[in-house]
Amino acid sequence: MSRVCDPETLKWLVRLVLVVLTFFVSFAGCCVVLVGLGMEIIFRMYEFPKRITQLGLWLMETPLYVMRTCYNDQERVERSTITEITNHVFERLPYQTPPLSFKTNQSSGHSDSIIVSVQASSLNSHAGFSHFNFTYDQLSAATNNFSKENILGEGGFGFVYKGDLPDGREVAIKMLKGNKGFAAELDEFQAEAAVISQVHHRHLVGMVGGAIGNEKMMLVFEYVGNKTLQFHLHESEDIMDWPTRLKVALGSAKGLAYLHEECKPRIIHRDVKAANILLDHSFEAKVADFGLARSINDENTHVSTRVMGTIGYLSPEYASTGQLTDKSDVFSFGVMLLELISGRKPIMRNDTTHVARSLVDWARPLVPQASIDGKFDSLVDPRLENKYNLEEMKRMVACAGACIHFFPDKRPPMSEIVRVLEGVVPPDNYINAMVQFSQMPVSVILAHSSDPDSSSMEP
Repeated sequence: MSRVCDPETLKWLVRLVLVVLTFFVSFAGCCVVLVGLGMEIIFRMYEFPKRITQLGLWLMETPLYVMRTCYNDQERVERSTITEITNHVFERLPYQTPPLSFKTNQSSGHSDSIIVSVQASSLNSHAGFSHFNFTYDQLSAATNNFSKENILGEGGFGFVYKGDLPDGREVAIKMLKGNKGFAAELDEFQAEAAVISQVHHRHLVGMVGGAIGNEKMMLVFEYVGNKTLQFHLHESEDIMDWPTRLKVALGSAKGLAYLHEECKPRIIHRDVKAANILLDHSFEAKVADFGLARSINDENTHVSTRVMGTIGYLSPEYASTGQLTDKSDVFSFGVMLLELISGRKPIMRNDTTHVARSLVDWARPLVPQASIDGKFDSLVDPRLENKYNLEEMKRMVACAGACIHFFPDKRPPMSEIVRVLEGVVPPDNYINAMVQFSQMPVSVILAHSSDPDSSSMEP
């Protein structure tokens, strides 16, 4: 008489088989990894040992992946909850754009120009986008032949021009300098433009398209018409009130968190500063100039061949070693928070002695004590006339102190900064860490910073 296993027993038998399979295959993978690592030590210059190591890692991962696909309903609920939290922090736009496509324009008179076009029907439904191509001549006409009157700004990577398209839209056109020669940078430009074209977030300046022609590489971005944070904080006659400052800080943090943690590949801005935070007429912050600096001029690695950025915002490890990670951006963001809090510029010059001092050096001894006492008069911009929310100020000061921590591995990720600024996570851990660091002897700090292992950071 034959017996049939009930479904529950069969399920557990299948799981038992999977567990046994996982154990043996993972054990085999470990053995292969050890063999590969051993061979890599012996033959460090050869590719074959690395392939063996990769094979072992794949063997270790495969059965685990099979088991992960068999999660129960409760795990599904937990994953959906995590997804909801992630979407809240990063505020991704609903539409994702396919990469830009590059093709040669064979029309007469422009055989040497390459057109960057957005080939995506979904863009038609996305605000501000439509199906179009740009040529060098079209962008030249939009900027009155790239006239000086249309220059919005200039950076280490080129000029930015204001352009008026025939359909009435205003755009910002960035013409990149060919530091290594046009031919040498063309492939890198295409690859990076393809990445940036897929980046869509309410707190990032959106890319509209671009063109390559006359040995010039250009990108076209949405025009944000209310100038920069630098203008409103340091140049405008109108005083930026506290709610607006907090709004700008939170929006900028969300944009950077998206670049660091949600983009594939991740994007390191490399030049976070008040001049690169554009504001719309509702004072919503939009981070500009992300990604291009790192990818076009370097070798797409976390170690930079030369230091780029702005004095006063550079993290100490990046300025001294050229080693670039997302924690370098976090430090620069901390400097920007200090600007919002104090109203001071990142480099302060004494009008009498003309001696320059960095904002970080000025603020670092004040931040821990102010956070403990809950008294921020020594830090806060006097133009605010004490019109600010005390708890909000406490959170922003704590975030600024955590971001400018001397040791990169002690700086928090941007998504955590978002949650602290919003009041979802209390700033107590940041305050305790600042107090402990301020009480460390200088000899200990210098010894830690000179340790090679302490400066090694993951990309």
